[in-house]
Amino acid sequence: MAIIVEDGTIVSGANSYASEAELSAFATARNVTLSTDYTAEQLLIIAMDYVESLKYKGVKFTSAQGLQWPRSDVYIDSYYNSASNIPTELKNGLMQVALAIDVGNNPQQVSPRKTVMEKVGDLQVQYADGSSSVVIDHKIMSFLYKLLDGGGPGSANTIGRKG
Repeated sequence: MAIIVEDGTIVSGANSYASEAELSAFATARNVTLSTDYTAEQLLIIAMDYVESLKYKGVKFTSAQGLQWPRSDVYIDSYYNSASNIPTELKNGLMQVALAIDVGNNPQQVSPRKTVMEKVGDLQVQYADGSSSVVIDHKIMSFLYKLLDGGGPGSANTIGRKG
């Protein structure tokens, strides 16, 4: 499957907000070398699964569009984001998700809880206090938090949000 980038004009068949070249440049700028486990195309598609699952501010520009963006009624830092603009924060967030996936930190993958004790006879398992099966990459949310609709206290969409 080829990457088809949504540029704000509701591109037919769009499946990404960033191109493979943009992902490569993003990684290079952060001194990251992508592994050979995935192609850039695969990383972007898998990252889109996560990015598209989030609840964003505003509303889809049209009900017929396949992706969450473009959106209307979105303000970023108190400035109106034109529906024809795909925010840099979204593109960077998508690419940060791709980098996280490349190193085995897929935000949609359930991680095992940290076990501090196991007992085989009469089976007993003890997990570390505060242990979670949710992987949180704060770099991802540092890019996306301005675009997310809060969803209330404790919401997955508020993790890593500032203010």
